[in-house]
Amino acid sequence: MPLISTWRWLLTALVTGTILASTGGNSVSSEPIRVEVWIGGDDGLTLRLRDALEFAFRSSVDFTLSSGKKPGTLVVTIPANVDWKKIGRRTQVLYSAHFTSVDGKAAGNRSGSCWADALDKCADHIVGDAKNAARKLQ
Repeated sequence: MPLISTWRWLLTALVTGTILASTGGNSVSSEPIRVEVWIGGDDGLTLRLRDALEFAFRSSVDFTLSSGKKPGTLVVTIPANVDWKKIGRRTQVLYSAHFTSVDGKAAGNRSGSCWADALDKCADHIVGDAKNAARKLQ
């Protein structure tokens, strides 16, 4: 019986140590990053991408939507109308996203594509890239 208790204790210590190492010893997660979504285009497809992107940021534990150019905010800009092309019966959306701080410090660019009926996929890619961009600005 004491051998089983020792193994349980060792396993618990190992798991706890792994968790503490992966969180840097912090038991409380960091604050979400403020993010603003800006667009330069005004066509329907670009507006739908903006809506999908704002929904993705709202759903993310890493970000919180903001406004007013507060210090420390990441700005994600879709600078112009998205491009698109028909492929068979589907429409492929081609986008470009720029990541900056509110004071204009560049943190990267991203181009990508997804289907018009799955704009959430583009939004997911942009949110992932926003995490990397936010790290560059810290």
